[in-house]
Amino acid sequence: MKIREWIYLNGVLPVLQTESARGLSSHIAIHAAREHLPLSEHKRQQLQAIRRIVKHAYSTSPFYRMRLDSAGIDPDLKYGLEDFTRIPVLSRNDIRENFESLCSTDFRKEDLQIAATSGTTDSPAPLARNRGCLPEKLAVQLRFNMWAGAHPGDRTMYFWGARQDLPESPSWRWKFAEQTLRRRVWAPTAVFNEEVLESYVRLMNTFKPQVIFAYSTPVTLFCDYLLASGKSYHQPKTVICTAEPLHDWQRATIQKALGCKAYQHYGTRDFGLVAAECERQSGMHVNPAAAFIEQVPISADGSLRELIVTDLLNLGMPLIRYRINDCTTPGLEQCDCGCTYPLIQPIIGRTLDNFFLADGSIVPGILLLRVAKQLPGLKQAQVIQHSFDQFEVKVVPTELWSGHEPDVIGSKLKSFCGPQIQVKFSQVDEIPREKSGKTRFCVSHVQTAQPVLETVVGDGETSS
Repeated sequence: MKIREWIYLNGVLPVLQTESARGLSSHIAIHAAREHLPLSEHKRQQLQAIRRIVKHAYSTSPFYRMRLDSAGIDPDLKYGLEDFTRIPVLSRNDIRENFESLCSTDFRKEDLQIAATSGTTDSPAPLARNRGCLPEKLAVQLRFNMWAGAHPGDRTMYFWGARQDLPESPSWRWKFAEQTLRRRVWAPTAVFNEEVLESYVRLMNTFKPQVIFAYSTPVTLFCDYLLASGKSYHQPKTVICTAEPLHDWQRATIQKALGCKAYQHYGTRDFGLVAAECERQSGMHVNPAAAFIEQVPISADGSLRELIVTDLLNLGMPLIRYRINDCTTPGLEQCDCGCTYPLIQPIIGRTLDNFFLADGSIVPGILLLRVAKQLPGLKQAQVIQHSFDQFEVKVVPTELWSGHEPDVIGSKLKSFCGPQIQVKFSQVDEIPREKSGKTRFCVSHVQTAQPVLETVVGDGETSS
């Protein structure tokens, strides 16, 4: 470990993130040692971890005591994975309706970190984590980052769509801490136009990041702009894409523009980071100490599989056999890289369309997830762009529907896409899944040649 990296892990981060940065070096070392254990040992340890979390849930969560009794699971007996899969799948609706009884009685409320689930069309559900699991989850993420050549303390630039991760009006103290201590800068991706993109080129050239973390769609648009500009610019040593699937044509564009490999990570706000690509990029390795992932066929031929995830680290509110609403396809289950962690194939169906504005600006669809996330009266939603200024929003209400949701959504859409747009609302019983198994949150029917960016077409080629 380099001296700078050691100082960052053991000196800087514990000051900045008191709760989540305790003992990071030792946690990371433990994960590094596990990476080459025999697969049989991973399975043995993982089954033990499953039994521990189930027993803990049964003893401390009223919800799970009832659920496990109804499934005929005795947590005091040894059982196999076949028995474990008799436990009913946990849904976000279960969490919304049973939050208090899901939380472990081993922890006081003030000992839990409260967060919320992610989601494409489902409204968010509250989450609770015991603070003791936070360093373990951060260690999982940092170790996976190292696989991609991103080390603690590296200068990092974020192309980020989650506005809730950033302050509305950042102070100079916040900016100083971010750039000087955390060694990172942020490039919010609410709207892309030539002025915004040029400012991000200048930021990259000035800050000279060694690592870029990004949503796949915005960083691809940025790289299209770099390639079209014909100018010289700084190139990082690695790019890590998360929050959306990374398609082959996007990876090719990123790598061509930035001159380094682009890696894909899989994580959610529900669990944190649980899987990542290695150098071989033949799938994403799942850390078996962090999560147990089941791949349940949902198509007749088995070509589409839904992921059911059990969090093995969070004791504050156990998530056992949780439906994360992500789908994948069959593929390699082991990699020849030397790491014996199991593989899952890339997630499909999570990429959102971009919305195109008449002035040539682009609003990445991933941003508009936040339109729905703050509305408890909204069970599902889908935003459809029919033309530059015509939008349709389909909504599936919950029992908490107040009638004010359309005004809130319309106002937020106009703040992103301009006050001139027209928004039509319709209530529906369900938003159907596509062939990918996912329901798209954003759909754009606008086909336009962009004056600012090259438009990416389906086969991975570009046209002006």
